Amino acid sequence: MLYARTREEAAQKLHAAMQKHKQGALVIGPRQTLGQFLDRWLQDSVKPTNRPRTYETYSEKARLHIVPDLGNVPLANLAPQHLQQLYAKKLEAGLAPATVNLIHVVLHRSLKQAQRSGVVGRNVAEDVDPPARTRLDGTDKALTAPQIGRLLVAMRGHRYEPLWRILLATGLRFGEAAALRWEDVDLNERTVAVRRSLTRVPGGYAFTPPKTARGRRIIPLPAAAAETLRTHQDHQELVQRAQASSWEPLDLVFPNSLGKPLREAPVLAAFHKVLEQAGLPRHRLHDLRHTYATRLFANNAHVRAVQELMGHSRSDMTLEIYASSVPDVLRDAAHSLEVLFQPSNL
Repeated sequence: MLYARTREEAAQKLHAAMQKHKQGALVIGPRQTLGQFLDRWLQDSVKPTNRPRTYETYSEKARLHIVPDLGNVPLANLAPQHLQQLYAKKLEAGLAPATVNLIHVVLHRSLKQAQRSGVVGRNVAEDVDPPARTRLDGTDKALTAPQIGRLLVAMRGHRYEPLWRILLATGLRFGEAAALRWEDVDLNERTVAVRRSLTRVPGGYAFTPPKTARGRRIIPLPAAAAETLRTHQDHQELVQRAQASSWEPLDLVFPNSLGKPLREAPVLAAFHKVLEQAGLPRHRLHDLRHTYATRLFANNAHVRAVQELMGHSRSDMTLEIYASSVPDVLRDAAHSLEVLFQPSNL
C-alpha cells in the first residue's frame, strides 16, 4: 500500500516503487513483512552508504533481536505496541538499555526509509518510548595517576609497550592506532595525523576514513612519546622486519609480526595480563583513551582543546562523557578572578 496526498504524488510514488520492485529493492503490497523490508533496507541502503562496522552492527541487531519477534509482522499492521513490547521483552531478558536503544535506532531508521518510499504512511517508531540511554562517564573508567605509574612499570619491555604508551599519550582509539602509518608521524614536529581507522569486516579488514570531519585531526606528541616512536621505528626496521618470513608493505606503525594489521583481541588479552601483574583492576584498551582525556582536564585543559584532541564532533559530547572532570577546571578558572576583588583593585 502506498500513501500520498495528491493523485499526482501517488502516481509518482507508484512509478518509483514499480521501478524499485523491478530492481529487487522493494516488495510492495500488504503481504510485505518487516523482515523482508529490513533485509532489503540493509542491503540497498545501509551497506552502500555506511561504514562496514555500522552495517554489521545493524544486521546483527536485526537478525538476533528484531526478526525473530517481529519479522513476520506485515508492515501495514506494524503498530507502536509491537515495538514497545519488544523493548520490554529485551530489557526483561537482561539486555542493556543501550543495546535496546540501538535496536530502536535500527527500527526507526528503517521505518523512516519505508515512510519516505511511500511503503507505510507513518513511522510507528516515532510513537514509542525507547529506554533512556545511560549517561556516559569516561572518568569512571580512567586510570588514576598512581595506577598509570604502576602500569608503565609492568608493561616495560612488552612487545605491545610502544602501542600502549602511544594510546596513553594521544587518546587514539585502537582502530586509529592500528591504522596509523609512518607517513602520518612527524617525529621532528612531534605530531601524529589521524587520517583513517582500521575496521574489521567479514573475511578481513578495511581502512576507513574518520566518521566526522573532526575525527581527522593532528595530535601533538609529548617528548617521551616521540622518543618511544623513534625507538620503536628503529626496532621495527632492524629487528622485526628482519625476523619476519614475509612482510606486508603497508607502512603500519603498529603491525603484527608480518606487517599486517593488528587484531584487538590478542592485544587486549595481553593488556589484561599486564594489568593483573601490576595488581590493577581489569580495563579495556579504550580506557587508555579515557585516561588521556581525564588527565588533560586534570591539567586544566580547556573543554574545546580536549574536544579537538579527542576528535569529538561536539563539545557537549566531551562535556557529557567527562562531566565529573570539568568542575575542577571551571572552579580553578573562577578562582583566578579573585585578584580582581583584592582591596588594592577596588
